[in-house]
Amino acid sequence: MGRERIQGYGMPLVQNNVDTDQIIPARFCYQPKRVGHGESLFGNWRQDPSFVLHDPRYSDATILVAGREFATGSSREYAVWAIKDYGFQVVIAQSFGDIFYKNAIINDLLPLKTTEQGIESLWDALHDNPKSAIHIDLENEVIRFEGGTSPAMMDLHFKKKYILNLDDISLTLEDVGNIDTYEAARSPHLATTLNRVEVR
Repeated sequence: MGRERIQGYGMPLVQNNVDTDQIIPARFCYQPKRVGHGESLFGNWRQDPSFVLHDPRYSDATILVAGREFATGSSREYAVWAIKDYGFQVVIAQSFGDIFYKNAIINDLLPLKTTEQGIESLWDALHDNPKSAIHIDLENEVIRFEGGTSPAMMDLHFKKKYILNLDDISLTLEDVGNIDTYEAARSPHLATTLNRVEVR
């Protein structure tokens, strides 16, 4: 199964307007590395024994299903690191904070948008059967789950980056021929790209 098709169990985070300080409170953001943050995910909320992360029915979840305006607020990359380090590979939400959305793609965490109805249907399905699988088909832009489907909405630019596992440098190098043509037509007195490694 390629990166355009993903499947896994889901965890319903029945919350809207979750900001990055709720995802990982500032007091946990002291280790400047990408790993070691899983235990800090939703650090304040985890003090409540009824919080969904403590529910053993969702212990195998790799897909977090949240509401609208997920990961707004400060731009801390720790929010993405904590979600990934806990074991989630995908976050499905109605909408995301812009900076988090881009940070997620950079860190190979899939931020996938769907409709409000889709989120509510996913929450219902996961509540009724926590072990019902979620199937994500990026190529056909659909999320399938027990009892329904919902659109998988993702900007084409970011979808290409995720499916092909490309970073910004790789994407730029895809246009190296156009860059060379452009620079060849420029005045020799203007700056050009120097010391570029040849791509073989």
